[in-house]
Amino acid sequence: MDRKLLEQYMRDLQGGDLNALDGIYGIMSKGVYLSAYSILRGTERAKDVMQETFLKLAANIGQYRENTNAAAWILTIARNLSYREYRAGKRNVGSEDFDGGAGESDERLWAENIALNDALGRLSAEEREIVTLFAVGGYKYRELARITGRPMGTVQWIYHRAIKKMKRFMEEE
Repeated sequence: MDRKLLEQYMRDLQGGDLNALDGIYGIMSKGVYLSAYSILRGTERAKDVMQETFLKLAANIGQYRENTNAAAWILTIARNLSYREYRAGKRNVGSEDFDGGAGESDERLWAENIALNDALGRLSAEEREIVTLFAVGGYKYRELARITGRPMGTVQWIYHRAIKKMKRFMEEE
Protein backbone atom coordinates (compact mmCIF):
# COMPACT_ATOMS: atom_id res chain seq x y z
CA MET A 1 0.00 0.00 0.00
CA ASP A 2 1.32 3.43 -0.94
CA ARG A 3 0.81 5.50 2.22
CA LYS A 4 2.11 8.72 0.69
CA LEU A 5 -0.26 8.47 -2.25
CA LEU A 6 -3.16 7.65 0.06
CA GLU A 7 -2.32 10.70 2.20
CA GLN A 8 -2.22 12.86 -0.93
CA TYR A 9 -5.63 11.60 -2.01
CA MET A 10 -6.97 12.32 1.48
CA ARG A 11 -5.64 15.90 1.31
CA ASP A 12 -7.11 16.31 -2.17
CA LEU A 13 -10.50 15.04 -0.98
CA GLN A 14 -10.38 17.43 1.98
CA GLY A 15 -9.70 20.18 -0.54
CA GLY A 16 -12.89 19.30 -2.41
CA ASP A 17 -11.50 17.13 -5.21
CA LEU A 18 -14.07 14.33 -5.41
CA ASN A 19 -11.93 12.52 -8.01
CA ALA A 20 -9.54 11.74 -5.16
CA LEU A 21 -12.18 9.36 -3.80
CA ASP A 22 -11.53 7.11 -6.81
CA GLY A 23 -7.86 6.94 -5.86
CA ILE A 24 -8.66 6.20 -2.23
CA TYR A 25 -11.09 3.51 -3.35
CA GLY A 26 -8.44 1.96 -5.59
CA ILE A 27 -5.98 1.72 -2.73
CA MET A 28 -8.34 0.74 0.09
CA SER A 29 -11.31 -1.14 -1.39
CA LYS A 30 -9.78 -4.61 -1.00
CA GLY A 31 -8.85 -4.05 2.64
CA VAL A 32 -12.21 -2.50 3.45
CA TYR A 33 -14.07 -5.39 1.82
CA LEU A 34 -11.96 -8.01 3.58
CA SER A 35 -12.41 -6.30 6.93
CA ALA A 36 -16.19 -6.16 6.47
CA TYR A 37 -16.32 -9.74 5.19
CA SER A 38 -14.32 -11.02 8.15
CA ILE A 39 -16.97 -9.63 10.49
CA LEU A 40 -20.16 -10.16 8.49
CA ARG A 41 -19.21 -13.36 6.60
CA GLY A 42 -21.44 -12.52 3.68
CA THR A 43 -20.33 -11.21 0.31
CA GLU A 44 -23.31 -8.98 -0.42
CA ARG A 45 -23.39 -7.50 3.07
CA ALA A 46 -19.63 -6.88 2.95
CA LYS A 47 -20.02 -5.12 -0.42
CA ASP A 48 -22.79 -2.94 1.02
CA VAL A 49 -20.64 -1.98 4.01
CA MET A 50 -17.71 -1.31 1.68
CA GLN A 51 -19.79 1.17 -0.33
CA GLU A 52 -21.19 2.74 2.83
CA THR A 53 -17.64 3.13 4.17
CA PHE A 54 -16.56 5.25 1.22
CA LEU A 55 -19.72 7.33 1.38
CA LYS A 56 -19.14 7.96 5.08
CA LEU A 57 -15.47 8.72 4.42
CA ALA A 58 -16.42 11.38 1.86
CA ALA A 59 -19.07 12.87 4.16
CA ASN A 60 -16.70 13.02 7.14
CA ILE A 61 -13.38 13.82 5.44
CA GLY A 62 -13.18 17.05 7.44
CA GLN A 63 -12.68 15.01 10.61
CA TYR A 64 -9.55 13.30 9.28
CA ARG A 65 -6.29 14.70 10.63
CA GLU A 66 -3.43 14.66 8.15
CA ASN A 67 -0.65 12.08 8.58
CA THR A 68 -2.46 10.07 11.26
CA ASN A 69 -2.60 6.79 9.29
CA ALA A 70 -5.35 7.13 6.71
CA ALA A 71 -5.60 3.37 6.18
CA ALA A 72 -6.31 2.76 9.86
CA TRP A 73 -8.87 5.58 9.91
CA ILE A 74 -10.70 4.16 6.87
CA LEU A 75 -10.60 0.58 8.17
CA THR A 76 -11.93 1.78 11.52
CA ILE A 77 -14.93 3.27 9.71
CA ALA A 78 -15.43 -0.07 7.92
CA ARG A 79 -15.12 -2.06 11.14
CA ASN A 80 -17.56 0.21 12.99
CA LEU A 81 -20.11 -0.02 10.18
CA SER A 82 -19.65 -3.80 10.02
CA TYR A 83 -20.20 -4.21 13.75
CA ARG A 84 -23.25 -1.94 13.58
CA GLU A 85 -24.63 -4.11 10.80
CA TYR A 86 -23.80 -7.24 12.79
CA ARG A 87 -25.49 -5.95 15.95
CA ALA A 88 -28.54 -4.80 14.04
CA GLY A 89 -29.61 -8.42 13.95
CA LYS A 90 -29.13 -8.79 10.26
CA ARG A 91 -26.69 -11.67 10.71
CA ASN A 92 -27.99 -14.69 8.88
CA VAL A 93 -25.26 -17.32 8.97
CA GLY A 94 -25.43 -19.66 6.02
CA SER A 95 -27.58 -17.39 3.87
CA GLU A 96 -24.72 -16.80 1.50
CA ASP A 97 -22.83 -19.87 0.49
CA PHE A 98 -19.16 -19.64 -0.34
CA ASP A 99 -18.63 -19.17 -4.07
CA GLY A 100 -15.82 -21.45 -5.11
CA GLY A 101 -15.25 -19.59 -8.35
CA ALA A 102 -17.05 -18.89 -11.59
CA GLY A 103 -17.97 -22.24 -13.08
CA GLU A 104 -15.48 -24.15 -10.91
CA SER A 105 -16.17 -27.82 -11.45
CA ASP A 106 -13.40 -29.37 -9.39
CA GLU A 107 -15.34 -30.90 -6.49
CA ARG A 108 -12.22 -31.37 -4.35
CA LEU A 109 -11.36 -27.67 -4.62
CA TRP A 110 -14.98 -26.82 -3.83
CA ALA A 111 -14.91 -29.02 -0.71
CA GLU A 112 -11.59 -27.50 0.43
CA ASN A 113 -12.97 -23.99 -0.02
CA ILE A 114 -16.06 -24.85 2.00
CA ALA A 115 -13.89 -26.36 4.76
CA LEU A 116 -11.64 -23.29 4.76
CA ASN A 117 -14.63 -20.94 4.90
CA ASP A 118 -16.09 -23.00 7.74
CA ALA A 119 -12.80 -22.89 9.65
CA LEU A 120 -12.62 -19.10 9.17
CA GLY A 121 -16.20 -18.84 10.38
CA ARG A 122 -15.34 -20.60 13.62
CA LEU A 123 -12.70 -17.98 14.54
CA SER A 124 -13.52 -14.91 16.59
CA ALA A 125 -14.22 -11.73 14.61
CA GLU A 126 -10.81 -10.33 15.59
CA GLU A 127 -8.97 -13.48 14.55
CA ARG A 128 -10.91 -13.67 11.28
CA GLU A 129 -10.14 -10.04 10.47
CA ILE A 130 -6.42 -10.40 11.14
CA VAL A 131 -6.13 -13.66 9.17
CA THR A 132 -8.11 -12.30 6.26
CA LEU A 133 -6.28 -8.98 6.04
CA PHE A 134 -2.87 -10.67 6.39
CA ALA A 135 -3.35 -13.74 4.20
CA VAL A 136 -5.66 -12.35 1.54
CA GLY A 137 -5.24 -8.60 1.78
CA GLY A 138 -1.46 -8.69 1.97
CA TYR A 139 -1.23 -6.36 4.96
CA LYS A 140 1.92 -6.62 7.07
CA TYR A 141 1.90 -7.21 10.82
CA ARG A 142 2.99 -3.62 11.42
CA GLU A 143 0.04 -2.30 9.39
CA LEU A 144 -2.37 -4.62 11.19
CA ALA A 145 -1.04 -3.40 14.52
CA ARG A 146 -1.85 0.18 13.55
CA ILE A 147 -5.26 -0.78 12.20
CA THR A 148 -6.29 -2.81 15.24
CA GLY A 149 -4.56 -0.64 17.83
CA ARG A 150 -2.71 -3.64 19.22
CA PRO A 151 1.04 -4.21 19.63
CA MET A 152 2.67 -5.95 16.66
CA GLY A 153 3.64 -8.95 18.81
CA THR A 154 0.01 -9.39 19.86
CA VAL A 155 -1.14 -9.26 16.23
CA GLN A 156 1.42 -11.91 15.30
CA TRP A 157 0.34 -14.08 18.23
CA ILE A 158 -3.35 -13.75 17.28
CA TYR A 159 -2.57 -14.62 13.67
CA HIS A 160 -0.52 -17.71 14.51
CA ARG A 161 -3.02 -18.88 17.12
CA ALA A 162 -5.85 -18.47 14.59
CA ILE A 163 -3.97 -20.43 11.92
CA LYS A 164 -3.42 -23.27 14.41
CA LYS A 165 -7.13 -23.23 15.26
CA MET A 166 -8.06 -23.34 11.58
CA LYS A 167 -5.75 -26.31 10.98
CA ARG A 168 -7.30 -28.12 13.93
CA PHE A 169 -10.84 -27.34 12.70
CA MET A 170 -10.02 -28.55 9.20
CA GLU A 171 -8.42 -31.76 10.49
CA GLU A 172 -11.60 -32.49 12.45
CA GLU A 173 -13.66 -32.34 9.26
